Amino acid sequence: KDGQIEKRFEPKIVRRVISIQSSRQVVDILKHVVKDGTGKNAAVKGYEVAGKTGTAQKYDPKTRSYSKTAYVSSFIGFAPADAAKVAILVMIDTPQGVHYGGSVAAPVFSNIVRETLRYLNVPSNDQLVYILDRA
Repeated sequence: KDGQIEKRFEPKIVRRVISIQSSRQVVDILKHVVKDGTGKNAAVKGYEVAGKTGTAQKYDPKTRSYSKTAYVSSFIGFAPADAAKVAILVMIDTPQGVHYGGSVAAPVFSNIVRETLRYLNVPSNDQLVYILDRA
């Protein structure tokens, strides 16, 4: 109210809905999409990114079928992949020319994530310091 927080709600963990093993497997698959698949344009130098491209035909009410020329292109992802600090969905409604999510939405995602991680001071892979416990 008036720019002030009235009540803060903390998350309440009810139960685990997916096993840790399944979760890691899904993350690995989504990392592969960016590293070697249709989401290469979502990559951010210095960070491991995970995500999924999307390309959907829009419904045309005039023909009562899916359009062959109008699309929604998308990319949804998160970074850093193994310790996410940001999750972003980019949707481009009726892109002109190329309409694939990996070509249209993924580069927008990459730019947003790069600047957001920089703003949040999230260290890149080459800035991380590893401490070995030799106990």
